Amino acid sequence: MATVSSMMRGAGLVLRSSLAPSRSLSCLARLPPTSLASSQLTCRVPSRTMASKGDMEVAAFLKDEIATEAQNSRALPKLPGWEVKPDGAEVTLAKTIGGEKVMITLNVNHTVDSAQPDDGSEEAPEMLSKPTFEVDLIKAGGKTLSFTCSFVGEEEHPEGQEAEADEDVFCIDEVTMFEGEDHSDACYAVAGDILDGYLYDLFMNLLAERGVDSAFVEELSAWCSGHEHSQYVGLLQEVEKWAKL
Repeated sequence: MATVSSMMRGAGLVLRSSLAPSRSLSCLARLPPTSLASSQLTCRVPSRTMASKGDMEVAAFLKDEIATEAQNSRALPKLPGWEVKPDGAEVTLAKTIGGEKVMITLNVNHTVDSAQPDDGSEEAPEMLSKPTFEVDLIKAGGKTLSFTCSFVGEEEHPEGQEAEADEDVFCIDEVTMFEGEDHSDACYAVAGDILDGYLYDLFMNLLAERGVDSAFVEELSAWCSGHEHSQYVGLLQEVEKWAKL
């Protein structure tokens, strides 16, 4: 009997052992949820911005405004003899004369003004770009004589007196000199309006010999006006696209 009883107790131990959960499974069940990768727990939904009422109003207005401005676009005049390289609002013109490089640099931002005062009529006055521009005369060795020039404004003429036909349309604001690329505030510069009058005229003649005279500067203004307008239309188009995002 003892033998049978021992066998039954042994069988019961085996049965309970087979039904009890294993330690390895119990440990796995207690692992914290943070042990799983976040990508397995979170469903990422791509965000999407919605155009506001103000955005849509801007886009609706610009649709007609861009069409109107495109109709007012003007062809860029030719500037014979000059290599013109626009880079957004910045423009560089260059040519070489007898081993000397003549380079003009300018920026059309904030340069547009009415060519004539608004007389109150419905017709909008013509808008012209008249930027300040730098003229660098660069000798073969890199020695550079540099002029800062600007357009002569209408307000510089006495009231009721028109500019004479042979009057300069631009003036020299500043003169400086530097070597190679060493152009900094350390370089001495002299204002054009304190130069000796005769020397000032000689400098103007020096620029004219290189093609920078009143006739060219008027053409330069016309070119800049067309370029500035194209930049303006481009900005409106980009704003319209942005408003629709």
